[in-house]
Amino acid sequence: MIRSSIQKAAILALLCIFSGFLQAQSGDHPQVENGVIDLRKWNLSAHKVALAGDWIFYENELLANPGKPGQHIPFPQVLSKAGFEMVQYGTYAVQVLVPANTKNLAFEIPQLYSSYKLFVNGKLIAENGTPGTTESTTVPQWMPQVTSFDAVGDTLNITLQLANFHHYNTGAKQPIYLGSAPLLMAHDENATKSNLTECLTLFVLGAAFLIIYYVRQEKKKITLYFALLCVSWSIRSVFSNNYLIIDFVPQFDWAWMVRIEYITLYLMMIFTVLFFSRLFPKESSNVIKYIFVIANGTFIAETLLMPPVFFTRWIALYLIIAALVLIHSGVITIRALIKERTGVWYLVFSVILAIILFGYDMVVFEGFIQYYNAYLFSIGYIVIFLLMAVALLYHLRIFRSDGAAGTLTFDDLYNPDREDRD
Repeated sequence: MIRSSIQKAAILALLCIFSGFLQAQSGDHPQVENGVIDLRKWNLSAHKVALAGDWIFYENELLANPGKPGQHIPFPQVLSKAGFEMVQYGTYAVQVLVPANTKNLAFEIPQLYSSYKLFVNGKLIAENGTPGTTESTTVPQWMPQVTSFDAVGDTLNITLQLANFHHYNTGAKQPIYLGSAPLLMAHDENATKSNLTECLTLFVLGAAFLIIYYVRQEKKKITLYFALLCVSWSIRSVFSNNYLIIDFVPQFDWAWMVRIEYITLYLMMIFTVLFFSRLFPKESSNVIKYIFVIANGTFIAETLLMPPVFFTRWIALYLIIAALVLIHSGVITIRALIKERTGVWYLVFSVILAIILFGYDMVVFEGFIQYYNAYLFSIGYIVIFLLMAVALLYHLRIFRSDGAAGTLTFDDLYNPDREDRD
């Protein structure tokens, strides 16, 4: 009964996430064309809109109220990937036509590389860090935020100053959204709550398995690996995407925030490989395991020793390694499924969901897709770890096999006299 309920919950989570993605990508949204976007027929109280499209750009200039012709380039985009390798600062401009008598509006501003000031009709509305024309005058900061303002008239002349000397990328991967202040404030509050829920849930789950590891007479390393995996993800959840750590510690050093974001990702991959290798040792390879561990350890060392502008350039390469880790976990799970190992079905749902979410996360990170729903991702990752926890509880015999035909017991899988390999 418990197994059936958990499997149904996992399937329901998969369907919800799929439907959420499809719904988010559907619909006809206005686009910026030649530096202008017309929202006069758009209901900003009900739906936010991405200010994405053909913005005006002033290369290597920081202007508060540009009034001269500039070049047209897509926004968002990473400048170094669009032929602007030598550009480290510049000004974007767009004109937004809004319904008459529109008042209480807000911007939803994502992480930008790596400092900015945003003006509306010449008035400073939002800033993050300090954009400058040199490395010494530029202060990087990442704090996605929602900032409200009162519109005057039916035309918003938006100017975005952006500068970066500390990260490999310059520009933006995600669009700036415009909507009513109540709508975007509510969205931001819910995103924060879901992010905190994810962080606390995984931290508690990790702490619980650390307790299991220390109180049980037979201290299995797999329990420790899973606990550290949960804790690593818990920490990463507030050091990435919404960067909630800055909400609680505004003066947190930007360089160390980026280091922690990257290092927790590498640690998660190490503990994932070790977890699957110990859960199904007969289906795994020691050689592949240690290749992944050494590769991730190398990235950790580089991140600790080098400045962000250096180690952030290798993230595209690392995404290939991360994809290989997921494929490796999937292959181990398929082999275990063929041999009907105990608890493997929970890993099947977990791996499928992980491939979907992590893959989509990376696609969003690279800027190929603009939509990112914090609620769906938080729910999805919590489900992934709960399914992995159930599989581990079967492995530890805290949960017992139901004895169904063809299902192997713990003793069938592992010789109790066998020594730990890790």
